[in-house]
Amino acid sequence: MTLAQHAGALTRPQWMRLLALAPEGTLRDLLQPLAQAVSYTFLRRPEAGLLMVEGKTGGTRFNLGEMLVTRCAVSLSHPPAQAGEPGRPVQGYAWICGNRPRHAELAALGDALMQLPGYATRLRADLFDHLRDLEKQEAAEEERQIAPTRVNFFTLARGENA
Repeated sequence: MTLAQHAGALTRPQWMRLLALAPEGTLRDLLQPLAQAVSYTFLRRPEAGLLMVEGKTGGTRFNLGEMLVTRCAVSLSHPPAQAGEPGRPVQGYAWICGNRPRHAELAALGDALMQLPGYATRLRADLFDHLRDLEKQEAAEEERQIAPTRVNFFTLARGENA
């Protein structure tokens, strides 16, 4: 069974994106109990640093500037064995915009737990469906705010000069 199959059709980049963009309070509320229930160690403690953001126009690449990010990596110390599968080390990673060490830690833990079928089903139902709904609501609200300022341009044809 692949990761995407047991995570409810979410691919790893998709769930990592949702974890990174999720409100920190939501992650804290839903992942904190799991963080206390599982044993994990840091491969890389949360640390903030600068990342160069690159842009591209046409075929030309250029540096836009630097961006502050927090990264973290965790390993589940003793992941529970799945049916017919011996316990294997599971690692989770996260990169978060800004200086938010707790958010990065919870997102990395969420990434690690999503790789285990038992937790993936639970997280999908409890967390990711909620995060997708939040994302849709934010997009609808943004569209609602932008709609009154939209300008439709059109051109009238003048006809042929003969």
